[in-house]
Amino acid sequence: KVSKGTVEELITKADERNMKQHYLNVLDLEKVKDRGIEKLSGGELQRFTIAAVCVQEATVYMFDEPSSYLDVRQRLTAAKVIRGMLKSDNYVIVVEHDLSVVDYMSDFVCVLYGRPGVYGVVTMPYGVREGINVFLEGYVPTENLRFREESLSFRLADVDERQKRQGTYTYPYMEKRLGGFQLRVDPGDFTDSEIVVLLGENGCGKTTLIRMLAGLEKTLLPRLHGFDS
Repeated sequence: KVSKGTVEELITKADERNMKQHYLNVLDLEKVKDRGIEKLSGGELQRFTIAAVCVQEATVYMFDEPSSYLDVRQRLTAAKVIRGMLKSDNYVIVVEHDLSVVDYMSDFVCVLYGRPGVYGVVTMPYGVREGINVFLEGYVPTENLRFREESLSFRLADVDERQKRQGTYTYPYMEKRLGGFQLRVDPGDFTDSEIVVLLGENGCGKTTLIRMLAGLEKTLLPRLHGFDS
């Protein structure tokens, strides 16, 4: 069934707890409340669906991948909202792939393993840290069963410092205006042998910065070893 209407109309229709305005504010939906849901971005639609669930009165609440399409701040906000739904007389079940969100939000974790499209197995509930470790190790100790040949490790291999100096790129101070938005970039550098993560909220200029460094926006380009390239 496809719903039609504005964000506010649909949340008002679903509201059984008189909490509409609270979730419009907390989930940053106030500014899009008059917009039809067919015109929402992925992140806006995700926050809308979370709000539409939270305003209902239920014994069991289920959320399927609630952090999808959300930036870091929005993921933490969504996790707080979902965590806030828990009471002594109800249940909250969440399907989630982001381990940081799992760690932040959960009381217990069930790990699922199997072959996609063939079969799946759900483990007994574990404490959060133990459940995450079972998933990372690929091994269920209570059943002495290994469901993945190799464990998942976040350890990074050491890189020879000489290799790190083989390709160093520097970029100068840059500015970019897009309508009413202004991006200011302090000078910096990076090398061929490292991964740099751009961490920030949606709409803060991460994609614009990448386009600037790639020369797709009219601004100063990065330099290789101090020379324009």
